[in-house]
Amino acid sequence: MEEESFEVQLKVKLTDPAEMVNRIKDSDLNVIRKRHYREYDTYFFFEDPEQGRLRYREDHFISERNEITNVRSRLTLIGLKRDQQTQDKVMLSRSRYLAPATQSLRFYKEYFNPTITHEINKDRKRFLVEFKDTEFFINVDQFMEPQLGSFLEIKSRTWSRKDAEHKSQLVLELLEYLGIDDIHPIASDYIELLKKLEY
Repeated sequence: MEEESFEVQLKVKLTDPAEMVNRIKDSDLNVIRKRHYREYDTYFFFEDPEQGRLRYREDHFISERNEITNVRSRLTLIGLKRDQQTQDKVMLSRSRYLAPATQSLRFYKEYFNPTITHEINKDRKRFLVEFKDTEFFINVDQFMEPQLGSFLEIKSRTWSRKDAEHKSQLVLELLEYLGIDDIHPIASDYIELLKKLEY
């Protein structure tokens, strides 16, 4: 159940996440699937940065009645960046190896013995959409801890440089389609935004 992939992704800060959710729902985008999660992430950092970082994520699936209907835990080993940005704005993320987390967070902390850990908790409304014959995930994220605010995040997986460049351009077009053209996109992971705030 492990797989390696790359992600083209882009983020922008939001002042009204509810308005963005309505904008997506009211658009002509083909919404293939929508989900509501609360995500509890713990990032493990190690002394040797070449090892990458490990993320333990606990997803709580939230129903229309705002009730937890399912809980899923996963481990993601996130490798070093291979490209900082494409199109000057869209980030091509590093490799990711995914696996189900069958043990507790405490077990993994003791087993992997990271030098430091960071936690990020957020509420996420996720839409899988089709835009110009290409599938993208659109996330509307509201941070619970730490207080980073709210963000729109657009993602798509890719397995080649050529495909990445094509999707990077489409991500910018999708951002414009959603009516966001005056804001400078952020080409960083959330954990990197957190570390920047710390320093």
